[in-house]
Amino acid sequence: MEFKTANEIARGKDGTVIYTVDSGEWDKFIADVIKTKGGVEWYMQKPFLWMKEHLNVGYKANGIGIQETKTIHVRKGREKDESLLVHEYGHVLGYGHTHPLNPNIMNPVDSMRVSDGDKITERFKENFSEYYEKVLVPAERERVLPVAIALGLVLFGMIG
Repeated sequence: MEFKTANEIARGKDGTVIYTVDSGEWDKFIADVIKTKGGVEWYMQKPFLWMKEHLNVGYKANGIGIQETKTIHVRKGREKDESLLVHEYGHVLGYGHTHPLNPNIMNPVDSMRVSDGDKITERFKENFSEYYEKVLVPAERERVLPVAIALGLVLFGMIG
């Protein structure tokens, strides 16, 4: 699998490489997978694609992890999405998707990635330690800070 717009953003200690791919090329890749192989995953089947396109409900593929090539490709703009990167790293390690109702890191749906009994997250952090500390931790702080401020204001309003 070759992407013309692939840009290497991190290389793990085990040799796994993370790339970003421009959205246009990514969308074409997903469309080609569906056209040539059909709905290989439940979220690639016509009813679920229609729901996502017309109702913005459901899931859209944003990454792929390949065990044989030790590569992770993600849609550009999703390179700070820890849950997505850890999930795709799980595929590199040989894990498949869980049942759609199983709240595990290997669930295709981000909001269902609650537990991680196989400690894939810890393995990702260790393998990509520099990227994790320099990129993912600050990105998480940026996401959490407004929530913390809002919560503080709400609590201050309740006290005052």
